[in-house]
Amino acid sequence: MPVTNPSCAIGKSVHPLDPDVTDGALDRIRTWLERRRYGTYDRVVGWNYDRRLFAASRATPGGRIRTYELYNRHGRQEMLRAICARCEADDVVYDVGANVGVYALAVAAGGPDRRVIAYEPAPPTIERLRANCERNDCGDRVTIRPVGLGATAGCRRFYVSTYPELSSFDRESATRWGASVAATDSVRVRRLDEEIRDRPAPDVLKIDVEGTGAAVLRGARETLRTHRPDVFLEVHREALSGDRTAAVREELEAAGYVVDERDRFWRCEPRE
Repeated sequence: MPVTNPSCAIGKSVHPLDPDVTDGALDRIRTWLERRRYGTYDRVVGWNYDRRLFAASRATPGGRIRTYELYNRHGRQEMLRAICARCEADDVVYDVGANVGVYALAVAAGGPDRRVIAYEPAPPTIERLRANCERNDCGDRVTIRPVGLGATAGCRRFYVSTYPELSSFDRESATRWGASVAATDSVRVRRLDEEIRDRPAPDVLKIDVEGTGAAVLRGARETLRTHRPDVFLEVHREALSGDRTAAVREELEAAGYVVDERDRFWRCEPRE
């Protein structure tokens, strides 16, 4: 039996299973639940990090690591599995968009002679990355660089998301999944081509930067051309416009790379 929708004009009735009404209401409910879930998780995890209370042992493709996260975030992802399988015993891996360090720690756990350079620009996340590295006693195997990477050097506005994992130099990325901008910071940005002048060149380059992958690659053209690292890149197709992924592909193909599209990431190797 039709019911009157109080938000509509008087006398206009709407069936309760009308797809337009139902879908809109469900979307609002999902967004509200996601915000509550992410917000609650981040508060509890933040409390754990602040007090350094509990660092659980987690299985990863590279070996067991400890983190202050409450569940094995990213530790079973296929991209991490592919990176660990690709890495040689003494490889240098650049982890661009290191977040709290699961990839960096897993790669380092796979061999005592491996070295990881972990790039993370988000101010709140940097401290969590440091905490996890200290808990795993990484020594000089993981070097933290608290800067962003992009096409040009300087300072850029960084959007801290209410879902911390989505924080980005790109506002659209920081507001995916119903998230909003919690704060903005001015963050230092470097070009990867500048970074390698004082550091060993990468054998493997992992990029997960929430919408700014093309900019990172533009700042790494010399590195890609000269050192030819394998590139693993997470592409967020579900929320970002198609022209952004096209720009990433164009940069890689112009540098002489073959792009192998996997389910949730790209594996890119130099063309022979």
